[in-house]
Amino acid sequence: MKKFIITIFTLLPFFLVSQEVDQTFLDSLPEEVREDVIKSMLEKEDKEEPIYRNRSTMVDKEFEEYEQEYEKEEDEDDSSKLFGEDFFDSFQSSFMPINEPNLDGSYVLDFGDELEIQLIGQNDLIDTFAIKRDGSISIPDIGKLNLSGLSLNEASALIKAKVKNTFIGTEAYISLTNIRDIRVLVAGNAFNPGIYTLNGNSNILHALSMAGGINEIGSYRNISLVRRDEVIENLDIYDVLISGKSTFAKSLRSGDSVVVRSVGKIVAIESGVLRPGRYEMKDNESLNDLIDFANNFNLKADKKNILLKRIDGGVSKVINLDLKDLDSYIVKNGDTLFIREFKFNTIKIAGAVKNPGTYLLPLGTTLSQLIIDAGGYEPSAYPFGGYLNSQKSLEINEKAKDKLYEKFLNNLIRNSVTRSSQDSNSLSLILKQLKNAQVTGRVIAEFDLDIINANSELDTILEDEDEILIPNITQQVYVQGDVNNPGAIRYSSGKDINYYINKSGGALDTADIKTLFVVHPNGETQSLSNIRSRLSFINSKDELIYPGSIIYIPKSSNLSSNIEIASIVAPILSSVALSITSLSVLNNNN
Repeated sequence: MKKFIITIFTLLPFFLVSQEVDQTFLDSLPEEVREDVIKSMLEKEDKEEPIYRNRSTMVDKEFEEYEQEYEKEEDEDDSSKLFGEDFFDSFQSSFMPINEPNLDGSYVLDFGDELEIQLIGQNDLIDTFAIKRDGSISIPDIGKLNLSGLSLNEASALIKAKVKNTFIGTEAYISLTNIRDIRVLVAGNAFNPGIYTLNGNSNILHALSMAGGINEIGSYRNISLVRRDEVIENLDIYDVLISGKSTFAKSLRSGDSVVVRSVGKIVAIESGVLRPGRYEMKDNESLNDLIDFANNFNLKADKKNILLKRIDGGVSKVINLDLKDLDSYIVKNGDTLFIREFKFNTIKIAGAVKNPGTYLLPLGTTLSQLIIDAGGYEPSAYPFGGYLNSQKSLEINEKAKDKLYEKFLNNLIRNSVTRSSQDSNSLSLILKQLKNAQVTGRVIAEFDLDIINANSELDTILEDEDEILIPNITQQVYVQGDVNNPGAIRYSSGKDINYYINKSGGALDTADIKTLFVVHPNGETQSLSNIRSRLSFINSKDELIYPGSIIYIPKSSNLSSNIEIASIVAPILSSVALSITSLSVLNNNN
């Protein structure tokens, strides 16, 4: 980032003229906002033309509709990637061997390795011995010992035995002080085939990583270690990714070749499993093996409704399969397996209910039905503080926040000359607050079952991946923001806002009481912009404080326009207050 900033500042005179932004203005901005201003000035919108593809007319109508059902999800999940394709992206930085001599005793010695031998007793000696090309070392008064091909443990035992037989009352201590370098050929379908220098602790994966990984036509399941024209080990990377294989039968030696064969059958599984995607399959593997690779069926899988799309003789066929048939179906290249999914929503409910957990519920299930399924409320439950988090709402709120930030950032750049320095500073601080604010996916809902029974229209229809938290009753009111002692105040029935602010040490001189917010336990946010004076509150029904309420007093923005205060500060502070509410409810439940 520093390099980027330096480069940008060398070009700033040009951009400052074109955008009418001066250096003094940039220096006055918070660092995060300043970087965004510079980036915004440099960015050009890339317009991409939409890509269209013709759908095959060979697929029957029923299957086409079914395929369309999952096509959108496939694009979103990026399940079109071949399983294992991303493996080497992080391998080189995370798993490359270090030339560290403190290896376990299974390390196999060879030419170039160095051992430190220390003799303690009647004969004292400490010296380093490099294994020669013939695989031996020579120890004074002991002679030549052949160590090549022995593990470190085996070599240590041999040396200790020779010392014991040669020198009375002498103990030997052996350690590996330097690991040999080896040269290995990576051939076949690697991104960068060639000869690479590695250390003696390297395995096939390290060699492949040095060669950039496996290319688009290479096999992840048919990789050979060749030594003296003989295949001595075969590697299936799926054993690493799925089964967690981390040790290999053979260590690499100088002169070895790692050969990546061509990719085998590619088979896709689109739905009904925990890890949909495209998989490389061997000749003898079945659809059952494919499901195992995909981490088995998910909770929504309809095992009685399995479809296989297969291209045979240039014609696309759709085959209905029974679960018992899967093991007998040997996969063919280009096969696509679909397992229909029951139309259920996965809903999680936690907190003060009798049976918390994750539920599979039919579409259209309401909040009250879920609470009943969960056994109802515990006596300690606080339904008024119930929290419904919607994944869809979270995504929408995040996009809205980003758009709002971009809008006001552009406004800041456009009006940097005409706007007063006081207004610019205030707006930049508000932008910083907006950028760092964490939006929530909270949806305001009614959790009181009596109220829902009296008016069914208040019963919220749940959606997939909704999360519900029912907190325990609290006796706290939270005062946050520009007060002397922000934190929790014990709830006192009938007390007004002024009471809790005073309990928090009062508002600071920098506080903006006019934009004070109250966030009630149910998530409703109320702006008390009609308050008559700085610390003179109207004690009315509209200003009731409940157990678990949040009182949020922002810092004064000092913007010259009241319209700007209303349009900019309000949504930002609402977001901040809701985040505080979420944390408070969660903490209360734990």
